[in-house]
Amino acid sequence: MGNRFERRGIPANERERLKRLQGYGLEKEYELSGTFQHVASMAAHMFGVPMALVSFVRDTAVIVGASVGLEGISEVARDISLCSMAILKDGVTVFENAKDEPCLASNPLVHGQLGLQFYAAAPLRTADGYSIGVVAVCDQRPRAFSEQDERLLQGLSLIIMDELEDRLAP
Repeated sequence: MGNRFERRGIPANERERLKRLQGYGLEKEYELSGTFQHVASMAAHMFGVPMALVSFVRDTAVIVGASVGLEGISEVARDISLCSMAILKDGVTVFENAKDEPCLASNPLVHGQLGLQFYAAAPLRTADGYSIGVVAVCDQRPRAFSEQDERLLQGLSLIIMDELEDRLAP
């Protein structure tokens, strides 16, 4: 599960990625009872975690489209967001104990009040390969996360992408 990130990077296709993200019309507020919230709730239940979210990575911030256990948080600065790191990887990103990760040594989400220790995220990938956000599960204690868990989380990310694509259909 190689998750060593030497530095927080910007994808090489950042301009195109942001244009693709904008094309989904996510600047509009999504209803909390909609698909995004259902997926976040399912993720929290399926993995037995207190926090789950669907987020979208913009140029300077990560927008929380829906969440469980993170009520009141609608946006996180991109430079500290674990979600912004997760879009850099094609597969699932897993930090079973984030406090042990050198790339997160000074991250305030890990070492601050929120105290994230476990984080797993499946990228929301468009059909043409742009990662626009993630479905993530989190906890304030370390956890193991199996390959089967990774596949389940990827399946939830596909539900979100299907919803986004359906909204674009005429």
